[in-house]
Amino acid sequence: MKLLNLWTIPIALLSVMMSSVPKAIATPLTQAEPLDLCRRVTERRGLAVHRTPDPSQTQIGGVDPNATVTLAPDAEPIVGSDGRIWIKITAPVEGFISNGPPNSGGNLAYCSGSARPSPPTPATPPTSTTQSPVTETPEIPNGQFCRQVNGLVTPQGLAIRSAVSGPSQYLGGVPANGRVQLIEDYEYIPDPGGIQRSWVEIEAPIKGFVSVNSLIRCF
Repeated sequence: MKLLNLWTIPIALLSVMMSSVPKAIATPLTQAEPLDLCRRVTERRGLAVHRTPDPSQTQIGGVDPNATVTLAPDAEPIVGSDGRIWIKITAPVEGFISNGPPNSGGNLAYCSGSARPSPPTPATPPTSTTQSPVTETPEIPNGQFCRQVNGLVTPQGLAIRSAVSGPSQYLGGVPANGRVQLIEDYEYIPDPGGIQRSWVEIEAPIKGFVSVNSLIRCF
């Protein structure tokens, strides 16, 4: 078999031969992987969504336990007025959620499977409390240990904490104008974080601590 000598082929014929050779198919550029903005809520009580990184401000939604949220692309951890770490989200509603105190395990985990965020879900309607209110509020009669949540000072309701600290465990909530009952030997306890507020221990609707600044005598 003789080898083809390209030098003996006229230029015009060589051009026709080369044009019939299939062109190499260019490999498309691989698109950059999307940012992993999906997170799953690990807090067993779920998380409240606030308009700003401040639990005393208006709650605009909520996220159930194990539900997913979508972080804002430019989300940065923010230390809120309560000492907790807050982060901005865009779904299921745009706002801020708490990721717990610094150096804690946090309230969020990476979504399993795809790095793509889960589809947005409808936003939870605004509620009157900082978090979920106590499911069953017992009747608290008037008396020297009865106090009422001042709706003018705390229209979003009052959180009940496990200790005299804003970042401590959330136990429940009392709606604006709702009632709590102080323990018999109650005393006002200054906030250990230096915040200008005091705390008091209550025994109803559940045992815990609330901010004195939001309480008035029952009427």
